[in-house]
Amino acid sequence: MRKERRQEYSARVVQAKRTELLVIVYEIIQEELELAMECFEEEDLVGFDVALKNAQKFLNELMATLDYQYEISYQLMSIYKFTNKILIEDRIKRTDACLEDCIRIFEHLKDGYQGIVSQDNSAPAMENVQKIYAGLTYGKSSLYEISVDVKDGKRGIYA
Repeated sequence: MRKERRQEYSARVVQAKRTELLVIVYEIIQEELELAMECFEEEDLVGFDVALKNAQKFLNELMATLDYQYEISYQLMSIYKFTNKILIEDRIKRTDACLEDCIRIFEHLKDGYQGIVSQDNSAPAMENVQKIYAGLTYGKSSLYEISVDVKDGKRGIYA
């Protein structure tokens, strides 16, 4: 994942609710798979392998956090296992034959949870985190992006 996207996801994760976190993880997996496809086209097999490993890490996190008290968890696990198998096969065979199918699967899952996000009235999943304020200003001949990190001393062990 590219550095600027990593910073964007970090800012979103800090303020996200639980359902939004799932949407973010699906987006990250899709982005890593798209990056793997780009690397494959450029014949960068090391980048291809790294991107697939990163996608698998996030996929494994999704598998590990399923709550089996709900029936849908079993169905999601089947989907996750299926896509993980595809990623393993593509890494071993050094091909991107099925990556587009995986991207579409995660797109459908993301869209499903995106519909639920608006109904989620819970508090953000992370507490005692810094708020990030950002904006654009302009000078005489250029445009500047500014982000302010609010430090009020009420974080971590001091909260």
